[in-house]
Amino acid sequence: MEKAKNVKTDVTDVLKAVLFATLISLALVLIFAIVIRFANVENKVIMPVNVTIKILSLFAGVLLAFKNPQNGLVKGAISGLVYMLFTFLIFSALNGFKDVTFSWIDLITLPVAGAISGIIAVNIKARKA
Repeated sequence: MEKAKNVKTDVTDVLKAVLFATLISLALVLIFAIVIRFANVENKVIMPVNVTIKILSLFAGVLLAFKNPQNGLVKGAISGLVYMLFTFLIFSALNGFKDVTFSWIDLITLPVAGAISGIIAVNIKARKA
């Protein structure tokens, strides 16, 4: 019974992390789009900034969402992977599924960033408990 409760809590943690990270990403991408509109930003700057936005959003989402101070590495990596797929679908849909390109950088960096974020989050939660 306890294991089922932990699994439910872990799934909830992952889904909340993905939701928070997505909302934070949307806000930061909107701000960055406004900056691009009014500033003379070179194209080579856009991709690194987008990757940074995704990593920071995922980190914040994981820190905000994780309540169960266990399995941080696994929950974080899964959060990163689900977040990558979810944001890929959202931003592709916003673009009308035109010029859809898959980013291998996201596939590598986001699960790793999620795992690191998960480790940090569960250790912070464990210290507070």
